[in-house]
Amino acid sequence: MILLVVNIFCEFNILLLVISSCLGVDEVSDFSSPPTTVKARENNTVLLPCYLNTISNEETFIESIRWYKNEDLLADSGNGSFSLPDRHVLWENGSLQIATVQPGDTGEYTCEIERSEPWGPVRQKHAIEVLHAPSVDLFPPTAFLQVKLGEEVRIACQGGGVPYPIITWSSKGEELQLIDNREVLKFTASDRQMAGVYECSAANGVGDPAKASIELNIIYPPEVMTSRSWIHTAPGHRVQLDCRVSADPQATVTWLKGETPVALDARVLSTVEGDRHSLLIRTVQRSDFGIYTCRAMNELGQGELAIQLSGVPNPGVFKKTEVKNLNAKTSYTLIWEVDSYTPIIEYNLWFRPYRSRNSGGPPSWTKLTIPTEHSSGPVYSKSYTIKGLREKYVYEALLVSRNRYGWSKPSPILRFATAGAELNNEEMITTVQISVHQENVFTFQPSISSSGNENIFFLKTCILICVIKLLLI
Repeated sequence: MILLVVNIFCEFNILLLVISSCLGVDEVSDFSSPPTTVKARENNTVLLPCYLNTISNEETFIESIRWYKNEDLLADSGNGSFSLPDRHVLWENGSLQIATVQPGDTGEYTCEIERSEPWGPVRQKHAIEVLHAPSVDLFPPTAFLQVKLGEEVRIACQGGGVPYPIITWSSKGEELQLIDNREVLKFTASDRQMAGVYECSAANGVGDPAKASIELNIIYPPEVMTSRSWIHTAPGHRVQLDCRVSADPQATVTWLKGETPVALDARVLSTVEGDRHSLLIRTVQRSDFGIYTCRAMNELGQGELAIQLSGVPNPGVFKKTEVKNLNAKTSYTLIWEVDSYTPIIEYNLWFRPYRSRNSGGPPSWTKLTIPTEHSSGPVYSKSYTIKGLREKYVYEALLVSRNRYGWSKPSPILRFATAGAELNNEEMITTVQISVHQENVFTFQPSISSSGNENIFFLKTCILICVIKLLLI
């Protein structure tokens, strides 16, 4: 009877061991040391415990202890011929010691204890994380990427280290504001200004962050710019047409007049200084007037820009005249300057009451034809007072001038006010220029001459009013 009870008890314990093994609870019930993850810096020493619970394993005989790293056997106390790896020591109490740990020691370690019958083996798992400074691997590995303008850019920075590092990106000294800490950057090279050095930084709190840089080069068709698209000159003068060309790969630049390449000789030269390409005409002839094209081409395309060489005057420039108009209720004095190598023949001054866009359509322009005055140099100055204006009212004016080669482009619009009206200095001269071809663009009032015809016009008007009144009597 006692033997039967013992057999039942043993079978029951074996069944419990099988169940507990299947449920994975033997690590808790049979070991006094809990499973642990050891985080250690490089070159430290780590001790992994393997202690049986003396209460649950009373009178149990330990036959052997084995240690595994992942699935590989590291130590076996039951096999005297088994050699432990370097830096590993198996102590008599079953603990495994690893000295001067290296990144390769990171992994899962399993302690397995073989017990005497009827007890089966029990296992407990530990882990080691060897903390080491971060590292980065670049893509492309050459640290250089070249794409065409408009193509997709893909650069990557694969991080390494324990714990896994956080990746950040910066460019041109500023951190990129990304929605997450990503290893891969993907974007469209929509602007050639996106080219430059992109730096990734990997940090995990161990040692200094690891950094690496990738240079992005964006190739693009030529872009052509100029500071002057219209140049005033005169026969006998020296003139230079400039355009700045930006391109990658480098562009070939050609100067054309119309669609014909400019014939270069001792009088007409083409020069290059950095990105500035120039066409120098040492002595201008009247036949040189016209539209020139600076055309740049590379394997990705072409860009071009037109520059007009003309003998007509430069647009006029109005000067400030606050002092002269402080007490002018119904008049306003305008002063302007015009650059012209050829004598100015006459001016056309247009003015009208100013209305904002929300006030309906603008009124018609009144044109004044004003003769020029003699000038000894290329700068022509003129002062003119407009009379008969409304009190406390804002007007706007523009000017064109004519020499032997034709009419200039209109000046920027000047806004002025008679005494009492409010007008900010910033609003006086606008940056807007209107393209005009004399009377064809505007609806004009009758022309008024500046040589006393204002009074004649006023006298005729009075006479006409008097005649109408007599007819009505």
